[in-house]
Amino acid sequence: MKRTLKKVLAAAIVILMIAVGFLIYHYFQTWPLRYRSDFNDFFGKGNWEQVSSETNESRMYTVYYRSSNAGQSGERAGTYHNWDIVFTNRYGEEELWTITDHTLKINHDRHWFLSSERYSARQALTLELMDLSTNAVGEQVKRDILSDVLSEEELECLDIYISYRNGNPPPEFYSQLRKEPWFEANTITAADYLETDLYDFFLRIQAYDYRVEKLSEEKQQHLMDSLVEMERLLRNAYGRHADYELYLGEEYQAEFTAEM
Repeated sequence: MKRTLKKVLAAAIVILMIAVGFLIYHYFQTWPLRYRSDFNDFFGKGNWEQVSSETNESRMYTVYYRSSNAGQSGERAGTYHNWDIVFTNRYGEEELWTITDHTLKINHDRHWFLSSERYSARQALTLELMDLSTNAVGEQVKRDILSDVLSEEELECLDIYISYRNGNPPPEFYSQLRKEPWFEANTITAADYLETDLYDFFLRIQAYDYRVEKLSEEKQQHLMDSLVEMERLLRNAYGRHADYELYLGEEYQAEFTAEM
């Protein structure tokens, strides 16, 4: 009886250890759990929810695995995780953002443990949030600035986002960015990126031909003729920090660089 009890207890301890190990692994692999405070800081506490997740195979990196059958050992596609986050934006609308650790997995595959170019998980998360926010502020530019001169149909022809010069920022940049008080989903603006000294950001505005062609000839011409007025609005909005590249067509483009 005692021997049986010991076996049961030993088995229970092993199962408990496996369960605890799994929970710890799951915690560190699941960013919305591991970095809940970062999500709260960025989206606002109580203003976001993870609604789904998935694991996918990567086409960008591979891993080596061993098998008890030597003939089955070899390389296979690496995996990465996506998390769908729903939150309420500054306009009171629900938005869904997909955050992935794919960039982190690729980065770790390319750079060894002590490389200065290797991201930490938190840096990679901040990169994800930055990339999504640089597109989100484009919507803010459309609604709050360019809607004064363009119709909704004309605005839909434009792709607006924050870009940057001099290649990808170093990992340390993301550690600094996450500490900026303006780095929050519902308060961040294009001006925050244009005015920061952390990196060389600029506003990119581009009209896609296939979208423009769907407009009436009258609206197409109005869009092209609005180039100068669009520049005026951007310079009024961002002052000496105005920095943009504006492309509406082959003969309708402009750029302006901020004062140093």
